[in-house]
Amino acid sequence: MKTIKQISSGLRVASDYVETIRKVWQEQVSNRSAIRAILLGVIFLLNSYLVPGGSPVMTEEMKIQAERSLFYFDIRYQPFSEELLKKCLEFEGVKYQEIVILQSLLETGYYTSDIFLNANNLFGMRYPKYRPTVATGIYREHARYAHWSDSVIDYALWQKWYLSQGYRIEGNEDNDFYLVFLNCIPYAEDKNYIPKLVKLSKGDLA
Repeated sequence: MKTIKQISSGLRVASDYVETIRKVWQEQVSNRSAIRAILLGVIFLLNSYLVPGGSPVMTEEMKIQAERSLFYFDIRYQPFSEELLKKCLEFEGVKYQEIVILQSLLETGYYTSDIFLNANNLFGMRYPKYRPTVATGIYREHARYAHWSDSVIDYALWQKWYLSQGYRIEGNEDNDFYLVFLNCIPYAEDKNYIPKLVKLSKGDLA
């Protein structure tokens, strides 16, 4: 339970931040730096309530969550790049990222396919019937996403769903293991899907 000291400290921080937000709106500041600052403050205030001691403190977990939220805010204003994709995979904790990037290249034809350009679908995902999803609808029999980063989030949900079903995905650093897993599911209807991934990697996956 919060002490009086914690509550009063939190209220002071909240009061200061509300004043900052009010000034931003009054001055009609629309640049991303101001919005980033507001987002960071909101995340801090929301999470600091859970901190058990004295004044609000930005914990390491809170910093990671703030960094993640700001990253997803920023990329809405940036063109897609493989570098941003890699960061997104890191934030979502996707397993076997080297292969997953190869999947994105194969599924989108090096990020030029209609499914990617018009439905933000990086991995050829279909709209799922059972597992959780962040897809917003269906486009040409594939899942549609509001932003390409949502496609990455959905891939992470897909991996977690298979783990919840008893499949073994994590705990093995051998990329060949994941290729076998993708082949056994199977991930794609194309019988040559795995050989294509291997060829795309130029045999340097393992």
